[in-house]
Amino acid sequence: MAVGKNREDTGSFKMNMIRTIFRILSSKTFTVWMITVFVIYYLTTAVWLGEAFGRYIILISKNNIARAVYCIFFLNISLILLNGLWSVRRNYLRLLLRAPLYIGIITFLASSFLSINLRSTRWMLFGEGDVINLPWEMNLYKIVSIESALEKNILRMDDSPVFDYEPYAMIIDEIGQSYRIRAFPAKKVGDTYMHILNFGIAPVIELIEDGRTVVAGPVALRLIPFGVVGSFELKEFNYNIYLTIIPNGIIKKGDEIARKYNIEKPRYHIQVIKGDRTILEDSAEDEVAFDERLLRFYKPIFWIQLELVHDPVYPFFIGSLIMTILGLIPYPFSLLKKK
Repeated sequence: MAVGKNREDTGSFKMNMIRTIFRILSSKTFTVWMITVFVIYYLTTAVWLGEAFGRYIILISKNNIARAVYCIFFLNISLILLNGLWSVRRNYLRLLLRAPLYIGIITFLASSFLSINLRSTRWMLFGEGDVINLPWEMNLYKIVSIESALEKNILRMDDSPVFDYEPYAMIIDEIGQSYRIRAFPAKKVGDTYMHILNFGIAPVIELIEDGRTVVAGPVALRLIPFGVVGSFELKEFNYNIYLTIIPNGIIKKGDEIARKYNIEKPRYHIQVIKGDRTILEDSAEDEVAFDERLLRFYKPIFWIQLELVHDPVYPFFIGSLIMTILGLIPYPFSLLKKK
């Protein structure tokens, strides 16, 4: 009899524990506590570390404790909303008016978490002719052209914009279908969302020694906005070469000064460092000589940095967002009382 009673008491204790946990998880007070903790975290992070929301997203994607906290919050909100639907289950009109918003919120929270943790992202540099080869794609894509964000002949003043146009790239797949990739919005190509993160100039150089070419090709540098210093290294010669695009000419009109740039034939400020010595500091459009060698510049090409994202949950995320927004329309009518 004692053994049976102990088992009954143990079973009763477990059931009481489960009910207590369920009451806590479905409590609005618990929601307020979790939101308060998040606000404290957010404000502390924003003050001491800077960008807080982005750090929180990274935490959810990498840290199991952050994932567990999010899942508890998701369970709390889901139980509250499902209880809300259960409470009006006999009033079909109210149930119909509330369901889109409640289900949309639950789906939005779930798809956000899955999207953050299941997506794959690459940031990659490409020039014309390069091939995009991604591990999650069955097809290869080729960059056939990059449209410059700059005019060929540019006049710049102090308040001029950095770019003249929005850059875009044309790519083709293996069957010849073409796609135009812009900075915004992202373009879905196959199973990948693509958009341009950055755009730049790649000077085409040739290093000549004793009449023969020893180095040749483009170097992708960050030279925009004009005045930014980019650098590359020629290890075999122990050279560090620093380039800045400077005006091809200056136009003065009264107190106003305009700088003229020829994007197809830029003028570079060039600094060459060998070891710990500066062996050249000069400016040129075509070529400079140093160390018994000749550095020649040709028409630059353009490069782009693409953000490439594979996110199988993204359609559900967008669908849940739309459902949540549309669910806000009928929800107020579910609060009206019958006269």
